[in-house]
Amino acid sequence: MRLRLLTVLFVIVILGSVSFSAKSEKGTRPTDFAATPAQTPAAPPSQVQPAHGPEPTAEQVYKNIQVLKGVPASQIQPTMAFLTGSLGVRCSHCHVGGAFERDDKANKQTARRMMRMVLDINRGNFDGAAAVSCNTCHRGHTRPQSVPALGQNLWQPSAGAAKTDAAALPTVEQILDNYVRALGGREALLSVKSRVYKGSRVGADGVLVPEEVQQKAPNKLLVTTSYPQVVFRRGFDGTMGWARDSQGGSDIGREELAELAREAEFYKEVRLRELYAGMSVEGRAAVGAREAFVVVATTREGTSEKLFFDTQTGLLLRKYREIKLALGAFPTQTDYEDYREVDGVRVPFAIRWSIPGRTWGRKIAEVKTNVPIEDAAFSPPAAAGAERRPQ
Repeated sequence: MRLRLLTVLFVIVILGSVSFSAKSEKGTRPTDFAATPAQTPAAPPSQVQPAHGPEPTAEQVYKNIQVLKGVPASQIQPTMAFLTGSLGVRCSHCHVGGAFERDDKANKQTARRMMRMVLDINRGNFDGAAAVSCNTCHRGHTRPQSVPALGQNLWQPSAGAAKTDAAALPTVEQILDNYVRALGGREALLSVKSRVYKGSRVGADGVLVPEEVQQKAPNKLLVTTSYPQVVFRRGFDGTMGWARDSQGGSDIGREELAELAREAEFYKEVRLRELYAGMSVEGRAAVGAREAFVVVATTREGTSEKLFFDTQTGLLLRKYREIKLALGAFPTQTDYEDYREVDGVRVPFAIRWSIPGRTWGRKIAEVKTNVPIEDAAFSPPAAAGAERRPQ
């Protein structure tokens, strides 16, 4: 079970992407409300589809799909994570471990009825938009809270919500320029041509395993995570993204590919304006004990992200985004912490990723810059050629 959890958490390491396609050890496939990231291993290379080709649907990849037919297969496991997070449960609430397609548990049948209800409500009342979701009623509980909470006195005068003075907000250009200066300046950033991070992946269960990240200008990336029984590698060779583990291949969804390509940009800190189709300042928000300027950025794929920059230091504290699933919006959050200076450039030595129901991270112990790295290091293994993804 732990190995399967680690398998899926690796799939979403690069800034919290949400493609979790997988195959069980016996060749079986999980079902709807059966395939969660916590319990699903990796898809065989034969089932990997190129990003520019037709994406397989849920029923083509997983067994016993009844409700989510026609939904892209890459959305099934984030949907499962969405459900577990909404109800505050684990996979075993509905599923028999190791045989996700089985219908042994009554909770699984209830989950199917609830999913149909949510889809029907949205189709009948909101033109199909995911206005209502499982989380609308459940809020982390298996049973919806139908009775209003006590303790509020709505008749007391309210001080009113504080209004943001738009005139007092800096421009996008000022925030981004301040960010570059906070990191060490444009000249210092451009003087680095490669970087190698060594440290640990911090699992959702708190277990640490070795992890290494290699980066090379202008846009090459390789992440190697070494568990006791399997090694995962995920890379971008400057043109294509790929994933491979020592036991087989891992699929990469379109959303994850786009995110992987952005993360591989070595000088992204000085090129944020170019990497996004549009950016605007939304206001201020709290990030823990810090206050941040919130920049809304639209990706070239049309999705929206929020970037939180510390109002005092100028550093990037958090990135937040949502993707649309059949049952609602799936959030992913990345927090950047413990910035330290390495050869004139400040880098975060701790990163945390959060999705519904779980949080994991990376702790960096050592950073080396301008290390010679051959371009071939970022190419997929020869046997993984079918897994390359054109951008």
